[in-house]
Amino acid sequence: MKVGFIGLGGMGKYIALCIQRAGFDLTVCDLRPTPVAALVAAGAKAADNPGAAAAGADIILASLPNEAATEAVAFGEDGVLAAAAPGSIFVETSTISPALVHRIVEAAGAKGIDVVDAPVSGGTRQRMEGTLTIMAGGPEDVVERARPVFTAYGKRIIHVGPSGAGATIKIVNNMTMATNMVSALEAMVLGVKAGLELDKIREVISVSSGGSAVFNMMMEKIQTESYRPEQGTVAKQALHTVRKDVSLALDLAADRDVPLLASAAAAQAWIAAGAKGLGAMEIHALLSVLEEISGVRVQPDEFSED
Repeated sequence: MKVGFIGLGGMGKYIALCIQRAGFDLTVCDLRPTPVAALVAAGAKAADNPGAAAAGADIILASLPNEAATEAVAFGEDGVLAAAAPGSIFVETSTISPALVHRIVEAAGAKGIDVVDAPVSGGTRQRMEGTLTIMAGGPEDVVERARPVFTAYGKRIIHVGPSGAGATIKIVNNMTMATNMVSALEAMVLGVKAGLELDKIREVISVSSGGSAVFNMMMEKIQTESYRPEQGTVAKQALHTVRKDVSLALDLAADRDVPLLASAAAAQAWIAAGAKGLGAMEIHALLSVLEEISGVRVQPDEFSED
């Protein structure tokens, strides 16, 4: 089975590596030469543009940072839909609106191309091990045809409904995550400014009713990682992606007349972090905004950027 893959960022490069390791005939494309070179070194072929990656492929996957990039890759002159063969499957793993998914489905259908919106969830370990959760929207038979590739990088493959359902549940999930992240960081800031030690906050909350997977993840990052990516690399989970996701959630809620009382308030923290130029940093860079507002240092000095 021939696979084309477009977008080798913090998530895409790991998915592509898993697909390559599984033995598929893989062709990759990215605007940056460094991640392409890494995949070529692992055995993949390189394409100059998305259309070249899609040409002749049975399945084409895209992992892109925003809707503008998704539109360019899907609809561009050298894009996927201009080059993919009838009967091929276009899998959009990016976090995008269901409205954009439906536009892609309509345009692809006119050319006999099937589409699955199949965003993913999981941390760095799951990306590297190929044990991500995949939430797939689209016709069940098409999802099943794509399953051999999905199993290369996913442990849980959940068919959540028709086209657009994958994008929708991804937005809802990421909204929940983003709101919990703000709450977790606020708890750390409040606790430290009130005189508690960060280690004790972790010890108690992690085994109490305020604990969660998100709290544990953020605490681990705060205590062990700088929020600046290593030189020459991109963030594993860049803050701008969460900033984008909360905006998608707000738009979806407004479209469906659903008030987001807590999530809309939490979104302002991510917007503030983006306004301070922290978009390319790791997600826990948000802490620096809350530290500045509150006049307290939470992150250990060896990992703090100040």
